[in-house]
Amino acid sequence: MDYTNFAKNLLHLIGGMENVQALTHCATRLRFTLNNNQCAKKQEIQELDGVLSVVESGGQFQVIIGNRVSYVHEAIQQLLTGNDTISSNDTSKNNKPSQQETTLLSKVFEIISGSFSPLIGALAGAGMLKALLAVLSMLDLLDASDSTYLILSAAANAVFYFLPVLLGVSAAIKMGANGYIGGAIGAALLEPNFTGLINNSDAHFFGIPVIAIDYASSVFPILIAVTILAVVEKFLKKICPDNVQMFMVPMMSMLIVVPLTIIVFGPFGVYLGHWIADGINLLISHSGILTGAVVGGSMMFLVMFGLHWGIVPITIANIGLGGDPIVAMWASCTFAQMGVATALWFRTKDNKIKAIAGPAAMSGFLAGVTEPIIYGLIMRFRKTIPIVVVSGAIGGAFIGTFQVKMTGFAFHSIPGIPLFQPITPYVIGICIGFGLAFIGTIIVGPEQENTKKLKPATA
Repeated sequence: MDYTNFAKNLLHLIGGMENVQALTHCATRLRFTLNNNQCAKKQEIQELDGVLSVVESGGQFQVIIGNRVSYVHEAIQQLLTGNDTISSNDTSKNNKPSQQETTLLSKVFEIISGSFSPLIGALAGAGMLKALLAVLSMLDLLDASDSTYLILSAAANAVFYFLPVLLGVSAAIKMGANGYIGGAIGAALLEPNFTGLINNSDAHFFGIPVIAIDYASSVFPILIAVTILAVVEKFLKKICPDNVQMFMVPMMSMLIVVPLTIIVFGPFGVYLGHWIADGINLLISHSGILTGAVVGGSMMFLVMFGLHWGIVPITIANIGLGGDPIVAMWASCTFAQMGVATALWFRTKDNKIKAIAGPAAMSGFLAGVTEPIIYGLIMRFRKTIPIVVVSGAIGGAFIGTFQVKMTGFAFHSIPGIPLFQPITPYVIGICIGFGLAFIGTIIVGPEQENTKKLKPATA
């Protein structure tokens, strides 16, 4: 595929470069923030060879590409910036205020998405490395006390342990603040002089009592801190003379935000994560079956609109507390989508459908990425939607019954299975989701009237 030519066509249909306020991308979709969504020719964009679908959600104009979205994103970057490479989490063409009306909730989802998108690769890679170590240890190929295991374990754990630093960088950039100051604030929460105060009841800051907490792997404290940083930095730039801004703004930002975070926002963020986790666990303890059915049956719709990003901070915070049940119950829905793709590949005689179903199914099995399945198949063969919902709900109910948890971040894929405990009910639950969806799709079959609309997803 000629990515440059594709990028030119897409930019033309989206209203030209001048209509692009900002651009980010995640695993499968381009996320445009446009000055005016009405200028974008949605139907014509959907008909471009290589586009799976178009979704307007969370104040963003999202173009679903598939697994090669990073190549398309890079080509668009070059057009927008005159061949200058810039970060994938902040591609701003101009600073004009958007003409689109965005709600507070939409803005929150946009910030969360833009903050986590650059980190997903590192999180997923580290999660897969933890899964590999679990397998090697289970097969007695590596001992947990061996230096080789400890070195690899350090590599796998580093992303999660220093998550406040990494998230501080990406969140600050997303909010228009200094990314390195955001990272420094996260690092301050992990610095030995501060961590040495943990369990010290006499700790104080100029007489103000300080509750020193272990912030390793935490999410909410740094998100709150960086939000305050963005406001403080903007104010300081207005009042500080230009000739001292280089050192004065960073110094004052850290002088203000770090103590506030340690005294107020940090503990609140930690407790918020604990309250959410306790609420989820309480719901599961009352009815794991019902909770699993709701999560397993509904998650596909959140993914369709890109709203699943709002759950990511909760799941990562839960992992830091010992394990996350949400992603475990969600998994049955993901494998149900793989079941649909696999069944369509077996069932159809149309080579165009096979060209989408085969690669899409493999993308799901190996990487846990199912947007190509959702937009390339399920949304075109809509009789499969209730099949996915029912299959995901039944599998999720089974997983919820046994209170399965994800112990390290991973996408719903075959390589990620060792990160879910207890592993046996998890495997049975995802097999239920996959199997029921596969059988249901085999029975229903492709909708022949939609066959002509299908085209291979080449990007």
